[in-house]
Amino acid sequence: MLAALKWLTPRRLILLAALAAVLAVAIILLWYFVLRGDPPPPASLQAAVQSVRAEQQQAQQAQASDTAAPDVRQQASDGVTVIDADQQDYSDEPSEAVSYGSDQQPAQQQQAAQESSAADPPPDGQSTEQSRGPEPQPMPELPELAGPWTLSERGESFVGYRIDEELANIGATTAVGRTGEITATLEFDGAAITAVEIVADLRTLRSDQSFRDGALRDRGLESDSYPFATFRLTEPIPIDRLPVGEDTLAVTVAGTLDLHGVTNDVQIALAGQYVDGLVVVSGSTEIVLTDYAIEAPTGFRVLSIAEAGLMEFQIVFEPSP
Repeated sequence: MLAALKWLTPRRLILLAALAAVLAVAIILLWYFVLRGDPPPPASLQAAVQSVRAEQQQAQQAQASDTAAPDVRQQASDGVTVIDADQQDYSDEPSEAVSYGSDQQPAQQQQAAQESSAADPPPDGQSTEQSRGPEPQPMPELPELAGPWTLSERGESFVGYRIDEELANIGATTAVGRTGEITATLEFDGAAITAVEIVADLRTLRSDQSFRDGALRDRGLESDSYPFATFRLTEPIPIDRLPVGEDTLAVTVAGTLDLHGVTNDVQIALAGQYVDGLVVVSGSTEIVLTDYAIEAPTGFRVLSIAEAGLMEFQIVFEPSP
């Protein structure tokens, strides 16, 4: 013990303090510039629509790649022979493939073939529509869409929270947690949306910090004790047109939110669009923690949490089978 005290001279104490300060700064810089991830942007109708269209494009590309029949090309030292894969002849008969030799004029022959093809009408039973692609489907009338709608497997649907907080040695940041473990139903009578219910499993909320997710199981949201949050529509939403293309439906809807064992009336700013047979919606509303008897889960790492945050969501509905 005395030897250790003798070793801790004032100069060495200063060096240890400086080393500790440098290490602390290095940890903060490492987290800020390397480990820290910017929070995802707020839920938006644009992002929800993009998630649907991205999956649609991937499916179309996969279908095109499966149905395409590539040509088989052979190269010869004196020219190029092009043979269609579906018309290859493996017998001893001479091939009917066209070969372009070095003493011929392929460009002129190709131009003549194109002119001949353009002049000749398509064979009976065939049309030129295949080259133009499938005709777009006509937009349905509103009464045709009446009935129940449920959560679609297409696109990205989630419910989550967004709230500002102060972390030790880090500073101000925005906590964002989301879950895709939800159920959602919608009723449309052809002129108005008459019922909506969205239920989220709060036990599956995930953010960029596992310690935050764990804390919410028995503090704050206390999802172990109150595992579900439920929104229900209380007033019909009139629909006078089908919002497609660049057109969107922007309304403020009234409903109730059951959260942390407390049910309150809420107003939610919502935007919606009809995309490829799906109803895509996005919205958010402010949540004051004390309105739902939620005590901010502060501690050693979390120094403070804002008194209010946002509940946000994006949902993709499809007609119920």
